[in-house]
Amino acid sequence: MVLLMGGCSVTPEPNEPTPAFTTEEEAFAAAEETYRAYVDALNQVDLSDPETFEPVFALTTGELNESDRTNFSAWHADGYSLSGQSFVELIETISTDLPEGGREAKIGACYNVEDVNVLDDAGRSVVEASRPAMQRLEVTLVRGPAAQGLQISSIHPRVELVC
Repeated sequence: MVLLMGGCSVTPEPNEPTPAFTTEEEAFAAAEETYRAYVDALNQVDLSDPETFEPVFALTTGELNESDRTNFSAWHADGYSLSGQSFVELIETISTDLPEGGREAKIGACYNVEDVNVLDDAGRSVVEASRPAMQRLEVTLVRGPAAQGLQISSIHPRVELVC
């Protein structure tokens, strides 16, 4: 799956309620919970049913949201299907300014996609043979509306992460 596309932060509307974090631990726990929910939502995607995309979209914002929408729509239109499940093997804290009233938290994640395949309408894999089974990622999360908590704004490779 193409999950290494960049995203950028989106500034919330003025007076928009956002979650409050009093400690870094609390902020990182929320970031980890959000990323794990995103992976769970990805595992529930059925490319033949666009309604299954919505939980993924609800957890993302900015360019990551746009790229997920573009990719899922194209794969749906092309008759692609997904097989296998991905999972998170490790999450580490990187940085946050959320307890100080900031907007962002970054976590590192070891994301196992070994069993995930994307198949075209003829049943052939469209996944590059060189795709690593374990993806080392840096995930940036930003404050969303209070009802949504944190949202993922970007996912990039993180070379220095040991998985």
